[in-house]
Amino acid sequence: MKPYRKLAAFAAVLVIALLCACAPKPDPARTIDGYPASDLSGYAGLEGYEGELVFYDLTVKDIQQRMENGDSFAFIAAFSGCPWCNLCIAQLNDAALAEDMHVGYLNTRLDPNWTSNIDIDDYDIFVELFGDYLREDDDGILHLYTPHVFFIKDGQVVAEPSSTVEGADPSQGLTEVQSQELFGIYREGFQSIK
Repeated sequence: MKPYRKLAAFAAVLVIALLCACAPKPDPARTIDGYPASDLSGYAGLEGYEGELVFYDLTVKDIQQRMENGDSFAFIAAFSGCPWCNLCIAQLNDAALAEDMHVGYLNTRLDPNWTSNIDIDDYDIFVELFGDYLREDDDGILHLYTPHVFFIKDGQVVAEPSSTVEGADPSQGLTEVQSQELFGIYREGFQSIK
């Protein structure tokens, strides 16, 4: 191998190693509120994030059970390939940390065969629980658009704020003002379920 090719190969390996080191990866044995900690390493909005991540995995049936139990909790329906989800994930995490809370994570692309948010397991149950908070798509089907954050107190939805702020653009990122506004919206949501 020619020297410049060795250098290029080394540089490529180094870049990949650095990128992997920047993405937060959960300890596979770590649990939060009795659920597995979420792997959010695919989220561009968390690249280089130094703080603690507060997300744990939930299924629709987990959410249903917690609501039937009268629990108070917050969760986000999202997936790492969603540009809007990447835009808000750090602010949601920081607001949860500020209020000493955790966030359930419903991964709407957990199965690689799911191509729509309505493909998630038990979507019919999700619609029963949250149909009043969903919008119809062009085919008249109640659709879960992401990101969607729900704040549940004593088993009832008390807040589901917009997951974005005025003027937010995933291709540009959030301005400092937009970031603080979104942080404040989420923080109010957490305060509403304490």
